[in-house]
Amino acid sequence: MTVIDLGERRDVDGAAGPGPGRFLRRWAPALVALLCLVTSAAAAPWPAQPPGVTVPAGPDANLLFVEGVLLVAEPSGPGTVADGDPVSRLAAHRLPSGRPLWRVPLPAPGRVFHAVRAGDLLAVGLAGDRTASEVVGLSLADGGVRWRGAGQLHGATSAGHLLLSGFAGSSASVLRSVDPATGAVRWSQPLAFEDAHLSRRDQRISLLTVLAGGRLELRDPDTGAARAATTVPDRSRVLTVTEELVLLTDASGVLSGYEIPGLRRRWSVPRGPADQPDVYDCGALICVDDGSPATRLLDPATGALRWRSENAALGPVAVEGRLLAVRRASGGAAEHVLLDAATGQPVRQLGRWRAGAPWLSADATTVHRRQRDGRYLVGRIDERGEGVQVLAALRGVVGECGARESFVACRREDGGLGVWELPGDRDRKGRA
Repeated sequence: MTVIDLGERRDVDGAAGPGPGRFLRRWAPALVALLCLVTSAAAAPWPAQPPGVTVPAGPDANLLFVEGVLLVAEPSGPGTVADGDPVSRLAAHRLPSGRPLWRVPLPAPGRVFHAVRAGDLLAVGLAGDRTASEVVGLSLADGGVRWRGAGQLHGATSAGHLLLSGFAGSSASVLRSVDPATGAVRWSQPLAFEDAHLSRRDQRISLLTVLAGGRLELRDPDTGAARAATTVPDRSRVLTVTEELVLLTDASGVLSGYEIPGLRRRWSVPRGPADQPDVYDCGALICVDDGSPATRLLDPATGALRWRSENAALGPVAVEGRLLAVRRASGGAAEHVLLDAATGQPVRQLGRWRAGAPWLSADATTVHRRQRDGRYLVGRIDERGEGVQVLAALRGVVGECGARESFVACRREDGGLGVWELPGDRDRKGRA
């Protein structure tokens, strides 16, 4: 479905009051912008397509970017056309050149779901529908197996150690830290993973929050040692952990915020109709999807309600006191709007864009859309909240674009995966 995008940047008058002329007042700027864009869209000064490479990758391949390396896991065959090889394969390509490093049989059954680089080694986590989770340490030079262990890979700590969870024989679930070079266990503790929350900073696990037996603890993920602890109400559950709060719900229907690092309870408020609401960061505020029609936005200092949001998905993207809201539209594209974080009023329309493909994206600020001339625009929401900075205009792609670090990858029309390194020079970027 073709989506006609106005592409304009405009300030929205949030003070417009109700009345029969409100609709015309609201959309008059858009109509004027549309008349201007009809004559100028064809000459839009989009950036040139940056240099890129094509990597063999079939439509059912599993893809991971890992610190300068692209991993491609194939059920069979090296690319879009099966080569008769029934063995599942794992290939590694150096970025940004796309140079093949190696291609080896998949070291364990299942799907590659996570990978961490530690020097000259890749720790790869695999799991299947009928197979137990397994972690394998591979040599970055040749893909050779250095070590393997049972369990699920959750990532690396600030010191570079790996955190795994899984069952040790027939005993209880165990959370353990291992040396990435050898797989040797550094510390372990019987602990169900659902009782732990792993906070991340810069893709590294920075804090371990444990809730078990009515006791809430903050632990050092590198040593397993407790930093702080407190008693919490029975049947409590950790909903999320922000930079300054652990957010819990309990059997009495209360949502509570406990301070980091001391774990003093800062506030408690009703949690809403949902038994286990979805609670997450919304910039400097806390979003609560509690089963009611609107999302509540709470002040983290007091728990007080700041405002409510209806008919829009909110996320952690915050720029210059503004929040990104996404209003779903037809054809897979969605209307992106920047809201005033203090009031919830719209301050800038960003146009219709698609979010990154879930199989690749790790950057919620990178978006893409197809133009009528066939080009695919890849843009990033400007950190100053001034609009969407267009980073590249790509040809020969079918979509399914995602971004990771400084790279964007899209499915190509002629098969395989196109990978481009996005330009960093702001002067080379256009604006939508």
